[in-house]
Amino acid sequence: MNPFRLSTRLQQSPRGRQPASRHAAQAVRAEAGGAVQVPWRVVARSASGVIEVEQCGDGPLHSVRFALAGGGMLGLSLPRTVYPDERLRVVVRGAGGSPAAQSPDAMLVLRWFQPDGRELLWPIAL
Repeated sequence: MNPFRLSTRLQQSPRGRQPASRHAAQAVRAEAGGAVQVPWRVVARSASGVIEVEQCGDGPLHSVRFALAGGGMLGLSLPRTVYPDERLRVVVRGAGGSPAAQSPDAMLVLRWFQPDGRELLWPIAL
């Protein structure tokens, strides 16, 4: 039995809903599917492996979920739709339940679908 609670939770932004124009996450695309600005920002991070990200785009993102690459443990991350100014919180542990910082080869990956159907990935260093 694992004594750690590994979870992903959706949270409203504590500052309330802000107009999307305040955010700098406008899509920047080249003609042939070039770079896209990431509509997320890390708003909190702790040494115990808790990471909180906020969606700062101008529309909903679909099938948002986390994945963990490398050694470590991550709670079940079910796909969900995340709207602007909503936050996701995830807890990551290293191999064997150690703090995530003790797994130098681990990388948290945030995955989502754009409104046009493209899947995007954003690696978050632990």
